[in-house]
Amino acid sequence: MILMKNNLLTQAFIFTLFTILFLSGCGTAFVASKQDDLATQIDVWSAENEFGKAFSTLSYVKKSHPQYQQLQMQKKSLLVEAGEYEQKIDTQIKKYIKHKEWTNALDLLDQAKKKYPLDKPEKSNRLLAETETNLLKAQQILLTSINQKIMFKRSLWMIETLPIYENKLNTDPRNEFLKKQLKELNKEAGVLAKKQTILSQQALEEKHYTTARTRITQAIALEPSKQREKILTQLKSRSNKSYHYKKQKKIKSQKELKNKQYNTLLQDIEKSFSAGNFLKTRQLISQLDEIDQNNIQLIQLKQELDRSIHYTIKQLMSKANQNYTDGQFHQAISLWEQVLLYEPENVLAKKNRQRAEKVIEKLSRLREQQNN
Repeated sequence: MILMKNNLLTQAFIFTLFTILFLSGCGTAFVASKQDDLATQIDVWSAENEFGKAFSTLSYVKKSHPQYQQLQMQKKSLLVEAGEYEQKIDTQIKKYIKHKEWTNALDLLDQAKKKYPLDKPEKSNRLLAETETNLLKAQQILLTSINQKIMFKRSLWMIETLPIYENKLNTDPRNEFLKKQLKELNKEAGVLAKKQTILSQQALEEKHYTTARTRITQAIALEPSKQREKILTQLKSRSNKSYHYKKQKKIKSQKELKNKQYNTLLQDIEKSFSAGNFLKTRQLISQLDEIDQNNIQLIQLKQELDRSIHYTIKQLMSKANQNYTDGQFHQAISLWEQVLLYEPENVLAKKNRQRAEKVIEKLSRLREQQNN
């Protein structure tokens, strides 16, 4: 009986221990699901952005739970809040990446993943997972670029250093340590040459001919080979073709731009000319003249404009003279000033304006004398 009692106690202890371990494994989620006011606890976690705990807890809630319906409604709003949280984290991490604040970016991501773990069964936090992927991708791209720069600088150093070591060994041929050093350097030079060759071929495929040529030139300097010389020859050929192609493309682009500018100016000239704004028309024609002086259409436009301006000046002069005769001196001056806008060196308009100004001045003095 005593033995049986001991066995029962042992079994009870093991069951209790297993239950405690199980509850610990489930974490706060399982324990919280047993609370009477679970909805309040969910609200607390939501305020703290602890979406992992909230969703884990909700996944354990059964239909028999007295707050089940309320919790299902909470879950819907919780998903919205979690999405907004993800968006906020994504925006901030992008800013950190832009300013190269990698420590802040990684720390913020770790913090977000603790609050909203990516291994949750709901799989609702896709944006956060995408944010992590983009962050690591951006980091890897920059690291690759940095490593290539290091390789480039190391290759330059190696190209300059190897001949110095060879000269030193030639001077001290029995120096075993120096022989070992040179052997290691030559080995590293071979590795660098292979890497530079691979990078050169990649740049060649991407049509980055300048980069490809620089890298293969370094590779040849580090470790000459027929294969690398062949790649360099191909590069020279493609570079020449690329240069001529780009030159022709540039010429074509400039020509297209010139034609576009010409047509736009031509349309503006026609509009201003039709509106009778001859001063603006003249200004636009001078711009068009810079693009193409010998265009027949432009020459015709100039002739039409000159005729229109000449006719306008004639009308303005006639009307100004009439105003002067009628004693409307201010109106006459205004018209002669318009003439001078078209022809700044029109002697007659200048002379008439001065004469009218003197008459106005004389009349003003007479009025003052009469008033006194």
